[in-house]
Amino acid sequence: MANQNSQERLDDIEDEFRRAVFLAVYQSRQQRVRRVTAMLVLLLKYLLRGLIILWPIYVVFLAVLLFPNVWQYLWYFLVLLPGLFIWIIIYLKGARLEYKSYVTGFILENGFIKQLFLQ
Repeated sequence: MANQNSQERLDDIEDEFRRAVFLAVYQSRQQRVRRVTAMLVLLLKYLLRGLIILWPIYVVFLAVLLFPNVWQYLWYFLVLLPGLFIWIIIYLKGARLEYKSYVTGFILENGFIKQLFLQ
């Protein structure tokens, strides 16, 4: 990942030559693959973080499914569904903000996945 002390962000480069060189590297296939990987890592990080916080709710839901006449407990699922959507929206927004802060506009170097998890 980009070390913000040693690397410049695309928006900070004013010299045309340096900007052209930066864009040539930034738009390379390797950097595109690294940015997609960073996006997937951040999504996984945020979704796992949310699951750790909300796992008791889903354990109770699974326990309710084991009861006879599951259909009469369908209301419980319907109550959980909006919460699930809100949870996904909140965590995806956090992942998007972290992506913009640490990935967009930077050249990603080896070891960027580890640094994403440590952020």
